[in-house]
Amino acid sequence: MACDAAAGDTAPAAPRPGADTLWQAARADYVLQCAGCHRVDGRGSTPHGIPDFRNSVGAFTQLPAGREYLIRVPGAAYSQLDDAELANVLNWLLRTFSPAQLAAGFQPYTEREVAAARPRRYDDVVPVRHGLARELAALGFALSDYSYGSARKP
Repeated sequence: MACDAAAGDTAPAAPRPGADTLWQAARADYVLQCAGCHRVDGRGSTPHGIPDFRNSVGAFTQLPAGREYLIRVPGAAYSQLDDAELANVLNWLLRTFSPAQLAAGFQPYTEREVAAARPRRYDDVVPVRHGLARELAALGFALSDYSYGSARKP
């Protein structure tokens, strides 16, 4: 039944964006919010402590704490993205840069999941990352180098 706005009925809700539109929006949000550090191609900058997403970041989804880590890291938790946008970006970057490392039966992040975890930001992300790296190594997954927070001598 068509809505007749002139008769006082409300206009129909705008259709939900299709998968292609969401994918393009996620890529644009990644470029604007994440690529400044992680670069457009996801390679990061090891000398500056910025991890490479390629063939690595998906491993975090092997552990519930790792999955949550991706929401709670400072760059994600403090980003200007709303919860739905952050979920969309996380799904995009995982499937773009690290699909082979995703957990079997990977379920995409949801706005609700992001909203629940995001407020619990880490006081110090470095030991969390190192602990997850040890757990993942025991499962046979290698993460990209992560030197942030390490004492490095010139």
